[in-house]
Amino acid sequence: MENRSLVKALDVIESLGSSPRPLTAFQLSQTLKITRPTVYRILKTLTQHGFVTREEDGALYRLSFKLLDLGHRVLERTDLLEAARPILRKLSGYCRETAHLAVPEDGRMVYLDKLEGSGPFCTNSRLGRSVPMHCTALGKAVLAFLPPQKARTILVRHGMAGHTPRTIMAVSAMERELARVRRQGYAIDDVEFEDGVRCVGAPIFDHRGNPVAAVSVSAPASRMPLTRAHEVGAVVRDGVACVSRAMGWGSGASRHTAIVIPVKAGESVKRSVGFGRSLLLRKRPGKAPHQTKEVIGRG
Repeated sequence: MENRSLVKALDVIESLGSSPRPLTAFQLSQTLKITRPTVYRILKTLTQHGFVTREEDGALYRLSFKLLDLGHRVLERTDLLEAARPILRKLSGYCRETAHLAVPEDGRMVYLDKLEGSGPFCTNSRLGRSVPMHCTALGKAVLAFLPPQKARTILVRHGMAGHTPRTIMAVSAMERELARVRRQGYAIDDVEFEDGVRCVGAPIFDHRGNPVAAVSVSAPASRMPLTRAHEVGAVVRDGVACVSRAMGWGSGASRHTAIVIPVKAGESVKRSVGFGRSLLLRKRPGKAPHQTKEVIGRG
């Protein structure tokens, strides 16, 4: 049985956090359908404990930086961040596109880290934001390596809402898609979540061989055609295997044959990925001239 007082306080925090500007108690009361005296009591308690700041005029409230501090403490205790940052840096440099790290939580993927590429576009994603699993490369990369019944339960429980005309919205079609992801070791968001954006992602496994996170590379579809997406997907797949090993993954390799040994920067990966040539995980020569970046994707 949930604590209604605590739920109301959490609702106030959520509303303050999602608002682009400070709010009054009256606005919170109207939005949340909570009586104004109750809102005042909640705001007083949150202010006393440092989670909410009252503006100088006394009528407006906003979240304090205490929540940011707590969030950073959680991130600092996550070994995954330290293990994944080098490969994010390599992928972002090699592809010149944005690389993300995300973890599954409550049927969605939550961004933990992000590195922008050097190209003229940047994504409007933000750390802490959650995105659906069924229509993102990050989510499909994790779903594909979960036990089939668990993956199906997530899809049914959280739904498969359409975000673009390309979104897969049927469980049977998604199961075929996840089988393809398992075979190739990486997932492709083929403009399924954001119009004009294509992403590729691969899973990170823990010491038990469970998918606990995923890394992706995102780019405008015009700059990442499907053929290029498969090339990048193979590079992401091979690169994140070292992160899995850092998380203790080893014996799980026999169960996930699509995940292969990663390569060091500059070494050639001679894999049969359908292109008849080697793929290199290395920084491209030269650097694009400085340009104003155009933002793609939703925040």
